Amino acid sequence: MQVTPIGTEDASQRDPFLAFVHDDQTAGVVREITESLLLPDDLVRNGSMDHARSYLEHVRSPRLLIIDIDGSSDPLEDIVKLADVCELGTRLIAIGTDNDVTLFRDLLSMGAADYLVKPVERETLLRSINALEDPNAGVGALGRTGKVVSFIGARGGSGVSTLVGNCGWTISRSGKRRVVMVDMDLHFGNLGLMMGAEAREGLADALQQPDRIDSLFLERVMSSCADRLFVVGGEESLNQGIGNTDRFAIDALMAELRANFHFVLMDLPRSASDIVYRSLQLSSTTVLVSDLSLAGMRDTVRLLKFVRESNPGGQIILVINRMGENAKAEIPLVEFEKGVGRKIDFKIGFEPNAVLQAANLGQPLIETRCATGRSIEALGERLAGPAPKLGTSKRKSLFAKLRK
Repeated sequence: MQVTPIGTEDASQRDPFLAFVHDDQTAGVVREITESLLLPDDLVRNGSMDHARSYLEHVRSPRLLIIDIDGSSDPLEDIVKLADVCELGTRLIAIGTDNDVTLFRDLLSMGAADYLVKPVERETLLRSINALEDPNAGVGALGRTGKVVSFIGARGGSGVSTLVGNCGWTISRSGKRRVVMVDMDLHFGNLGLMMGAEAREGLADALQQPDRIDSLFLERVMSSCADRLFVVGGEESLNQGIGNTDRFAIDALMAELRANFHFVLMDLPRSASDIVYRSLQLSSTTVLVSDLSLAGMRDTVRLLKFVRESNPGGQIILVINRMGENAKAEIPLVEFEKGVGRKIDFKIGFEPNAVLQAANLGQPLIETRCATGRSIEALGERLAGPAPKLGTSKRKSLFAKLRK
């Protein structure tokens, strides 16, 4: 089997199926199914849950994972560990000899699609696999989906794209999380350019025809920036008008992205369009970026009100960026906080030499280890939250990373 290293993949390079089983009878049944689907024989492997975890640490996890839990002294704990090396969009069918209804319920409640008791018959396994594709079956619907974070600037030139790119870089290196950044300034966005990614068109068309948005669409419009870090949008042809975009087209885009990425970072233009409004509604966190100008304070107040009304339950993180760039014209920080009616969460200084160095080296600002980079990295770590730890809880959402 050809191994696809993590970070060099696209959606089409994931194996549709992978099984780790112990006994010959189960292996024979699984192979019958793979043969009927014309899948390679080496997608069925002889191994334990430890073998599966070791293997999946280095390759993309499949869309369907069949695991034999026999031989495990604590299968729930071992599956939690397995979840930490699997990515979004993978579903699990567990197989074992223990005919215990409590174990069955625990596995399902923690996110597994099904649990089958040996000896497994071909028809039973095939029925379980087919149920995963049936939206009405209620099987294999795994809990969490990717987290949406929107970034929007109170003033033009406030450095939002720099924050998005560097936060994306930070999060993608925290706990092997897959991150996609979406530049919604469809014609003049520079997020992809800044990250050294190949520009691809197609997002504008899809937002007018949301039924086109699927995994194949993502492959066409998405570019890789680094391991587990991707970018979409930002350089549509100037001949491509946006037209009357369905505000709920963003729902289709978000649904597809959240099913395949742990984090979706939205780089939003400074506008009150339907697309911006809907993006804010779907975000669990909004990062509002401003400078310390009088106009920045005024527009921060307006945007705070707009974001709160758009998404009353969402978290707002207020950032002052490029602090010190024009010190003589800046409002004192205390006066700015008084004017907007809340404290600043992150203050990020302006270091033009570090920015130039990062640009010349073609690397993220956070890699220069300057004070500005460290501040942005802290923001990224705040957004990422704690990295997943192996085996911390038997009852955490099993396969928080295995969902569709």
